Amino acid sequence: MLRPLIIALALIATPAVAAVDRETAVTTLAGLYNSADVCNLPISRAKVDAYRDANRPADDQLFNVDVFQATHKLYDQQKAWTKEQTADYCKKATETAKALDMGLAP
Repeated sequence: MLRPLIIALALIATPAVAAVDRETAVTTLAGLYNSADVCNLPISRAKVDAYRDANRPADDQLFNVDVFQATHKLYDQQKAWTKEQTADYCKKATETAKALDMGLAP
């Protein structure tokens, strides 16, 4: 149950502007969007958009659809998590957002 979470969080920890493969970009964006909602994580929309734009393959019209579906898959998985699992997820998501410099400027 936690394996997909761990994989998603590990993939989120890629440098924000470095080009990554499509699957990693989709997973990273889904994790960021999910964390912003579930954890009330204050991330910069401009920085997330820059990451998306830098990593979306050219002429990939299904990229945003796949990000949307991956985000909802995380939401569905999370329904079965305990409060402790969600708290752990949010802690890791906060650390990841800091590592990616995705937070809002103070």
